[in-house]
Amino acid sequence: MRGPGLRAMRCPAGPGMTAVPPVTSGMLMDVPAETVYGFLSRLPNHRSMGGRRFRLESLAEDRLGAKIVIRGPLGIRRTVETTITCLHPARGVGGTAAIGRRTVAHVHWTIDAAGERSRVALTATVLRIGALDRLLLAAGGRRWLARSFHRVLTLLPGTIGAAAQHGTVPVIAPSAGQGD
Repeated sequence: MRGPGLRAMRCPAGPGMTAVPPVTSGMLMDVPAETVYGFLSRLPNHRSMGGRRFRLESLAEDRLGAKIVIRGPLGIRRTVETTITCLHPARGVGGTAAIGRRTVAHVHWTIDAAGERSRVALTATVLRIGALDRLLLAAGGRRWLARSFHRVLTLLPGTIGAAAQHGTVPVIAPSAGQGD
């Protein structure tokens, strides 16, 4: 679903259809939850977050989808088609990530307010997995992905600060009942 109805959607945690545990990383940061959400909810901002490991190559016309190239060790490269499917103002952003025809994951940023700070977590839950991606995860890809998530989170406050200096981070306060 796209457009105005997007904000009312629930973000699924994943039906647990595979035996692949989620990959997650979390961090407390000195950025208010509303500011983190304002940055993450705008997919074009993701272009500046991933460094060499995650590169946003193109955006869909509706700006809710993107093609991201993941560059792993040993020259491994995977292309991911992403779509934002849920927005919860100041609480989270989530969507799907599809690699090839067989692998699909739910990727979700969870944002918990902690006064003027926020606890931010990035989680990928595999819903369906192809043989190649299962092999890559088992051969160290899970650890690599968890470290990469941690790196993105470590760099996120500085990335948001740089975007704020350029005026590209909207601050969106949640309205009563929105995103429930």
